[in-house]
Amino acid sequence: MPEVVQDPEDVPNTERGLLQSTLVRIVLVLLVVGVLAVIVGVVAFISYRNSHNKPLDIDTYPGAKLVSDEDLSEQEDHQQYTSSDSMEDIEHFYDRIDDMECERQYRVVQERPDEDPLREGHLFTRCRIDHSWLDISQYAVVTIQPVYDADEQPTGDVIIDIRRYWGD
Repeated sequence: MPEVVQDPEDVPNTERGLLQSTLVRIVLVLLVVGVLAVIVGVVAFISYRNSHNKPLDIDTYPGAKLVSDEDLSEQEDHQQYTSSDSMEDIEHFYDRIDDMECERQYRVVQERPDEDPLREGHLFTRCRIDHSWLDISQYAVVTIQPVYDADEQPTGDVIIDIRRYWGD
């Protein structure tokens, strides 16, 4: 019987290369996706951290006059302004800022059953905005307070005290 010689290209290859395995391909794709996710996460975290390593930009009440401006540390500063506008107008201005929460503080607060508490002697209003996350601080406290004379009578002026904190 004559021997039939086959062309090597016509012989089926029973050995598969490593990259031809479906399981290996899936594992490699998952590995690449995982590495890319870690890289994107690290870049996003570093970017977020850098964006919060500076003070919040707090708007100044229109027409308020700067009384003092000081850097208390590398991650804290303090500004104080004065205005002759009403406390309510100034409170309304700061309460409208996104994420700012304002709360009035009173000399006397009496709880009453089945009624709203009795509040007397509005002392000041404290507003706070906080964009802190994980170990990164970024917040500001705005205190709005009337100015009193020596006889403890309001002068009509209002102090706006802004303290900003940021960083690790």
